[in-house]
Amino acid sequence: MPMDVVQLTQRLVQVPSVNPMGHEVDQPEIQLEHRMGDALEQIFAEIGVEFERIEVAPKRDNLVAALPGKADKIVVLEAHQDTVPIEGMTVDPFGALRIENRIYGRGACDVKGGMAMCLAVLSRLKKKPSENLPTVLVACSVNEECGFTGATHLANFWNEGRSKLISRLPDAVFVSEPTLMNVVVAHKGVIRWRCHALGRATHSSNPSLGDNAIYRMAEVLQAIREYEATILANTTEPGQLGPPTISVGTIQGGVSVNTVPDQCTIEIDRRVLPGESQEAIRQEVIDFIAARVDNPDKVQHDAPYMSSPGLPLSDTSQKLAQQIAQVAARFDVNSQPVQVAYGTDSPAYYSVGIPSVVFGPGSLVQAHTKDEYIEIEQLEKATDILEAVCRDFSNSP
Repeated sequence: MPMDVVQLTQRLVQVPSVNPMGHEVDQPEIQLEHRMGDALEQIFAEIGVEFERIEVAPKRDNLVAALPGKADKIVVLEAHQDTVPIEGMTVDPFGALRIENRIYGRGACDVKGGMAMCLAVLSRLKKKPSENLPTVLVACSVNEECGFTGATHLANFWNEGRSKLISRLPDAVFVSEPTLMNVVVAHKGVIRWRCHALGRATHSSNPSLGDNAIYRMAEVLQAIREYEATILANTTEPGQLGPPTISVGTIQGGVSVNTVPDQCTIEIDRRVLPGESQEAIRQEVIDFIAARVDNPDKVQHDAPYMSSPGLPLSDTSQKLAQQIAQVAARFDVNSQPVQVAYGTDSPAYYSVGIPSVVFGPGSLVQAHTKDEYIEIEQLEKATDILEAVCRDFSNSP
């Protein structure tokens, strides 16, 4: 019997693969993707397909399995292995508890349910191959949540001809994310970096002898608010994607209440539109801040720790979306092409010339939440649709 997508989802959720989000590993029992890699090896062996494990960083390996087909086409079903952290969750993050029509746990929605969909499709195709089936790969990448480095490494790996599973670039990559079974055909890119305000520490009983880094960071934050209210607010509305945005997500500074702080750090998230240069946009922000603080030499910016271009709207993505929509209609699902603000692995594949769209079960509203879950009906329907897309792919013009 083919693997059951519900049981697969529960099995995957029970394997911790928390992304440390660019910080030092301080919870080794649940962080990084090496345990998920081991679980995927076992699942691929149970399905009975050849696979390769590709190191991206220590304890962070991409895994790719292949089911050879008779048609001269190659299709990739892609999902990332990592999840966001578990702090603040009100459900057991690795319990994979099923309550009525939902499965709860970290990654159930983003994106282990989608990974289970890909694995279940591979299992079904292996058990019941079609005459004109393309070669189907399931690719499970690392570090999507904080850098897209796994997808970038895999795209380059294929582009350089280093895979033992395929000898050329695939014809399409279907990236799994919670899209409510709509098809993402374009999305924004992102660049993230840390900004430091420097000062001089002293005892708080005589603060004038020091230089308060938190006060200096307040100037930086005010400048960012001004940038948002002027530069970004006056950007021409680009259409469905919405305008570019900026956000400060974290702030850290000081060692004690009775010490004037000598350092304060923030993390900046700047969303870019397809076609914009991430580095040029970052420099624009840096220059804007420098022109508005009293002592710009005491404001320092790290190199970006995440940078990804957007996914531009293209004829190839719209064609893939149409293929999915036509198949989805057979299952009474209205799958629409959409453009979104969040990022995915798709640009990594698009950048080396592989058409790519984003499709999967679940809603982004449930992703990263304290009680993350996925609807079982979504899981099952999306799996049926993706299986049919694979079976029909070689017959599409």
